[in-house]
Amino acid sequence: MSRALGWEIGARSEVRSPDSPRRLVVDLSTIAQHDAGTGIQRVVRALWEQLRRASLTDIELIAVAATVDGGYRRADLPDGRIVLPGKNVPLVRLQRGDIFLGLDLAAHRLWRHRRQVAWWKRCGATIALVVYDVLPLRQPDWFPPSTARHFSRWIRVLERYGDVALCISEFVSEDLDGLLRTRGRMKGHPLRYALLPLSGDIGASRPSRGVDDAGHAVLARMREHATVLMVATVEPRKGHALLLDAFERLRGTLGGRAPDLVMVGRPGWRTEVVQQRMTDLAQSCSAFHWLSDVSDELLTALYNNAALVAVPSLGEGYGLPIVEALRHGRPVLARDLPVFRELQQPGLYYFQSDTPDALASSIMATIAADGPVAIGDGVGWDVSLMRLLEALDVDQAPAPTG
Repeated sequence: MSRALGWEIGARSEVRSPDSPRRLVVDLSTIAQHDAGTGIQRVVRALWEQLRRASLTDIELIAVAATVDGGYRRADLPDGRIVLPGKNVPLVRLQRGDIFLGLDLAAHRLWRHRRQVAWWKRCGATIALVVYDVLPLRQPDWFPPSTARHFSRWIRVLERYGDVALCISEFVSEDLDGLLRTRGRMKGHPLRYALLPLSGDIGASRPSRGVDDAGHAVLARMREHATVLMVATVEPRKGHALLLDAFERLRGTLGGRAPDLVMVGRPGWRTEVVQQRMTDLAQSCSAFHWLSDVSDELLTALYNNAALVAVPSLGEGYGLPIVEALRHGRPVLARDLPVFRELQQPGLYYFQSDTPDALASSIMATIAADGPVAIGDGVGWDVSLMRLLEALDVDQAPAPTG
């Protein structure tokens, strides 16, 4: 094992007692280094919080993280926060009955430390990975070259060592299965698929707090003007340009009677032209706002004040903004994708045409026809936790009665 692979021969590891409880080791590598506040980070935070609070039977819960240069070690958790471990912390050792859960999307780190994962596998541990989507392999032009490269290697770890694939939608499960069959590398190595439904309950995800002056100003305007909200990192597949075109059509035909548009999302990759367009429009048009960095507290307030949430994405593994918006009683207009059809419920509408005029018409028709929808509880993170533990064969202690 070379230093380039991230853990070395003779690296110090924990000493395990044979009669110690089973371990559920949860990878939080990416969020420990930087919480970008994206949908995946909200999922990781929410599920980790559920695990941390659960009464698990005969199993020790351990948060781990790896850096590029260091393998998986116990992560520090001061006040519930997740912090990268120091290099002096021993490597985590797993044995038969233990479980490694790749909860965070840390594709390059998992590959970097694949020898450590292989070691766990040889010792009898179960390797379970959450699969958010396989889009970097299906549509590599939507991503930076490094993303597709890292993801291709991550899939190889799943093929070689994975026991359980926790897929966040039926679409992802079917897409992953088709991809692996096409690659033909799963012979003699059965992989069990399990569905991991997600929740739109932002408040249960250890939400970040704070609303700055710009956020307060946007909220004040939203209370006076009907507003379309879009929540997505600015990247090629998300459909920002189409929604901007539709917004400008509405401004051109309806003037001040057109709805405002608020876009929430960090600057991403390969979208410099769209980002410049958004920056220029925010400076020239009082009805458009781009908020590139928002807390969960502000995001919740934005959902609560939106007339409509638009999801024009070309491809997703789930559609977290859809379930978040519906949980806040907001109608949603989404592209008619198979993965979004899985989420179908009252308040969710679909558009099919890619023309700005057609989308503009759909926006106005949906706002006029619906308004706020009945707020349903939807799937809670407790349900997600239950499905997760069932897939991993981990029991919870019965809730106290009386």
